[in-house]
Amino acid sequence: MLSRRTFLLGCVGAAAAASPAAYYSAVYEPADLEVVRRTITIRDLPARLDGMKLVQVSDLHLTKAGRLHTRMVEQVQALKPDVIFVTGDLVDTTSAVADVHDLLGYLEAPGGIWAVPGNWDHTAEAIDDLKNALSSAKVNFLINQSQQLEAGFWIVGVDDPASGHDRLDEAVADVPAGVRRLLLAHSPDIVPNLAGQTFDLILSGHTHGGQIDLPFLNGAWLKDGPSNRYIQGLYQIQGSPLYVNRGIGMTTLPVRIHCRPEITHFTLHGA
Repeated sequence: MLSRRTFLLGCVGAAAAASPAAYYSAVYEPADLEVVRRTITIRDLPARLDGMKLVQVSDLHLTKAGRLHTRMVEQVQALKPDVIFVTGDLVDTTSAVADVHDLLGYLEAPGGIWAVPGNWDHTAEAIDDLKNALSSAKVNFLINQSQQLEAGFWIVGVDDPASGHDRLDEAVADVPAGVRRLLLAHSPDIVPNLAGQTFDLILSGHTHGGQIDLPFLNGAWLKDGPSNRYIQGLYQIQGSPLYVNRGIGMTTLPVRIHCRPEITHFTLHGA
């Protein structure tokens, strides 16, 4: 017997194939990149970091780089960010690792480019290949690790929470008390694993914003849990702001409806 989720997805797929909306949902909107701008207020932010510009992209789901990915790189660079973050699901196949190297190798930011793995990177068995490729492209690939970006400001990156690879305690072990902390976690599934820890900003993806933003269908393909509650945008979670990016690529159904692919541009200000 078909599950309700499978039935709903099947209905959407059939409707898209049979209607003039097919072109819009399968071709036009998935290529219609949107730059979303957010201001984040952080208490005790060092004065020299006030006004810092961060850019986040997520869920490239590369099988082969195309025009959308080239435009993503161009638009990210046009924003002139101080730091760039890539929150997982870089590839769907190991054969796409070389394209990830080339794409991210074009990106430049004074504070560097920082990435974490996603569930598809594990599914593709591409973690080791990604480590080597991203290192060559001068991308900091954090796997349950942390690193100081600036004095008093640390980047914490966990392995994918959606597939249970995150080790937050291990990732924050070297972070001094009292500093500002930004957490990269591919999936909102990190939420129940925070265990009372707070961050000045948490950046996630994984959900693709639901891909189909229609009543009763947004996120229908997502498993029950945090990813089905925190689908896109900004949330306040246990004293930490969580931002869920809609991503660049797609999965399950190759369509987007009222859910454009996203580049997020953050400006940090002190409280």
